[in-house]
Amino acid sequence: MLIPRKTVQSKRVNAFLEIRSSRIHGRGLFARRLIRKGTRLIEYVGERVTKKESNRRGLALHEASLRTGGASVYIFELTDTHDLDGDKPYNHARLANHSCDPNCEFINEDDRLYLYALREIEKGEEITFDYGYDIAHFLDHPCRCGSANCVGYIVRTDQRKKLRRLLARKSAKKAEKALRKGDA
Repeated sequence: MLIPRKTVQSKRVNAFLEIRSSRIHGRGLFARRLIRKGTRLIEYVGERVTKKESNRRGLALHEASLRTGGASVYIFELTDTHDLDGDKPYNHARLANHSCDPNCEFINEDDRLYLYALREIEKGEEITFDYGYDIAHFLDHPCRCGSANCVGYIVRTDQRKKLRRLLARKSAKKAEKALRKGDA
């Protein structure tokens, strides 16, 4: 029996964005109207914390997400000494989901983070950006973006080719092992 997914009523965030259910993950931000390339959409807000506190919170949140399957860390690097913990209900920008083919990016302007459109975004399109996770822990971050460029895991753009090679080698080894078991 299929259990219907809980839907989120559309909630207006600003002139450009609204919150709705996302096929990528839980809730997401969506374009309320056509958005031109280069448009500043929203500020990522939260608590400014030291790197030490950021690491402590990040590890604790990540561990909790592994147990619950929920979203984990909303911490952005802000400066060499401080990060921004956006895990706050008033931070609607944290609802922008990852995509391997993002339509937005966050830009740091005087230690404030703003989400900008990388290209024209159609009305109703989900707002996404590249989370930029390192390949070191790729198994902890499966990707559900569904883009043609998706490798199945959230890793930064410059590491996706390396991950594809790694996954292909693992798949080949697994197939070879299965063949050997079948021949025995």
